[in-house]
Amino acid sequence: MEYVPAGAGSYHWKLTDDSGRFHFVTVDDLDSKDWFGDVRESVFAGLGRALSTAAALRHDAGLEFVVAPIAAGNGEFLRRVDDRYTVSVFPFLTGLSYPFGAYTDERLRDQALDMIASLHQSAAAVKDRAPCHVPSYGGRDDLAAFLAEPDRPWDGGPFSDAAHGLLRTHAAAIAELATGFDRLVEATAPARQHLVISHGEPHQANLMSVDGRLVLIDWDTVAMAPPERDVSLIATSRSEGIDRYEKATGRALDSALIALYRLRWYLDDLASAARLFRNPHRDSADTRLLRDGLAPHLEQLPRWLQILREPATAMR
Repeated sequence: MEYVPAGAGSYHWKLTDDSGRFHFVTVDDLDSKDWFGDVRESVFAGLGRALSTAAALRHDAGLEFVVAPIAAGNGEFLRRVDDRYTVSVFPFLTGLSYPFGAYTDERLRDQALDMIASLHQSAAAVKDRAPCHVPSYGGRDDLAAFLAEPDRPWDGGPFSDAAHGLLRTHAAAIAELATGFDRLVEATAPARQHLVISHGEPHQANLMSVDGRLVLIDWDTVAMAPPERDVSLIATSRSEGIDRYEKATGRALDSALIALYRLRWYLDDLASAARLFRNPHRDSADTRLLRDGLAPHLEQLPRWLQILREPATAMR
């Protein structure tokens, strides 16, 4: 086994078996996947369902772009390492990866939209096993604790004081955004009744070009959800992909739902920063990266408040 420092949120190894074949081994921390629940047993169950859903999409629905896990001898796709960690195994892929961020290549964006359109029309194969997505964001409790006492000092680690100072300066705007998000979740409940099977994070860093074909990796966020959950991460405006998706599926997208899922990503970043820096942490490359990105991230607050007040701007 060879450690592979790739991605975020999980640990990976390249495994070579006795026959010389390669496999991709993933170890997940049950304490870092709070979208599945707030206790390890519910997170373990949710992660297992997600992996099972990916396998069904690949093998039952015939979606060859789905990189699904390999089943263990008992047919399960997830094994417990100990109380906190799990292990799963995937095919090892060699190909071209893409950086995290907005789609800048029109051809790649169109390919991703076509892939997602096919995925969204495959719900029948997995609707009875896939989890149902509830709009929320990670680190919500930590952000709420900060907003309840914005002047309370942080001393969890080397970057606590600086991060706290930045967030405290914008506390009123962050509180408005968090409250507005909850109101938007409630207001869009009727529009969220039309569900498809969604990947959840189809940004270009979760794409790979392998042997001339495009595949989609990291299916731990797969769930039944409105199509806007996926499309909001690929298409940036009506002239940059939304029309293509609507023509492919025959379904008009809702600007309020586009705003909701984009706002969820932004709040997730802010709340994750609060969770990290108000709690014990070390000086590392990862924590420095998050520290350095916090101020530029906060500069975007006025734009997100505008989108919250006028959701249609999310599609312009």
